[in-house]
Amino acid sequence: MTAAVRWLVAVVGSAAAFAVVAVPWAVLVDGGSDPWDVIGPVAGLVAAGTLAALGWWAAQGGGTRRVRQSARGRGGIRQTGGNAGVPGPGSGGSADVRQRARSDGPGDIDQVGGDRG
Repeated sequence: MTAAVRWLVAVVGSAAAFAVVAVPWAVLVDGGSDPWDVIGPVAGLVAAGTLAALGWWAAQGGGTRRVRQSARGRGGIRQTGGNAGVPGPGSGGSADVRQRARSDGPGDIDQVGGDRG
């Protein structure tokens, strides 16, 4: 799911939360002087909480990041893939890391993959 769609879901969900609280309350209240003086702030607080929760979800990115590496050579080969522990946009998703290395000469092969945070 793209980031724009996730944020659209967050905003629509917040508006729906406002309506779920405000509409039944307004229908059931006996008019009074002005029930929206109470209904509006309470429903707005619920909508703000919903937007905060869904906004956090939307900011997590998601999806699977694919990392493919292949190396062949003489001497030492070092491959590093996946999340290096640096938080940032889209780091909430999983990583699918595949590495392959072949050394025809003396030396070490050092491969690191996945989440190293």
